[in-house]
Amino acid sequence: MARVSDVADADVGQDPAAQRELNLTGSLAVAVLVGVALAVTARIGATALLAALAVVQALLAFAWTYGTRLPGRRGAVVIAALAAAGSDVCVSVWPASRLGTELIVFALAVPVMFVHQLTRGAARHRIVDSLGAIALLVLAESALPALLQLRHEFGRDLGGQVVSGVVVVAAGALVIGCLVDLVYSAPRFDPEVPRGLLAVAASAGLGGSLGYLLLQSDRLIELHGGRGAFLGAALGVLIGLFAVGVGFIEHGTPLPGSRFGQRMRPVLGALLPLAVLSPIAFLLCLAIRG
Repeated sequence: MARVSDVADADVGQDPAAQRELNLTGSLAVAVLVGVALAVTARIGATALLAALAVVQALLAFAWTYGTRLPGRRGAVVIAALAAAGSDVCVSVWPASRLGTELIVFALAVPVMFVHQLTRGAARHRIVDSLGAIALLVLAESALPALLQLRHEFGRDLGGQVVSGVVVVAAGALVIGCLVDLVYSAPRFDPEVPRGLLAVAASAGLGGSLGYLLLQSDRLIELHGGRGAFLGAALGVLIGLFAVGVGFIEHGTPLPGSRFGQRMRPVLGALLPLAVLSPIAFLLCLAIRG
């Protein structure tokens, strides 16, 4: 007799509506957990934040490679690990470069990706898909350490508060977006993708509110005069749009055959938008501070 969990997994895999609901619910939970972890460690110190980012980078690598049925998964995980380690080292050892040293990571990643395709042997197929997907993964892995660089830019006294506020804004915008889409995803960008414009508007609204509360206090003089609220709203609408983009990726990618791959798709829905947003948050914070 098949176990109840096996039957449930099979039912979810055959029911697109159930799978979409599972993805949104799972992404909501992951956004809460990762947001809390990064926000707390940012307050503790740079080393704690670096350790938390390393864990998030590892989760993102497995979520992207196995959640999207990426060709050449094993090599992709290795390349992602190398990119994550290289970017973490660059930001930690040369913080004064303002992410400039990460160009080395991108430069070295290109030949490594081509070598990876050559080593796939007889199983070499969908080469362009594999190269493009791994390139995006390298970009996402290298983007997350921008949060650590942001902490350095604002100094020991305020850096933890700024990064914590940015993470809470981003995670909160993701959560409210998932909640709205679970209740009523309209107007949709595409009839087949369960992500709506109303969720993006809700993400912008909550992001602006959280930005005003967390990034516009008396201590953060550099973000006074409405800058905190503007920053929060901008991050909220951007991460809401990125979440819509991930929804299109999930819709256009076949559901993984393994249970592990299916369970990693909700993780992807939360971590990929957060990773892509990190360098944008870094640039916005530097651009608008007084």
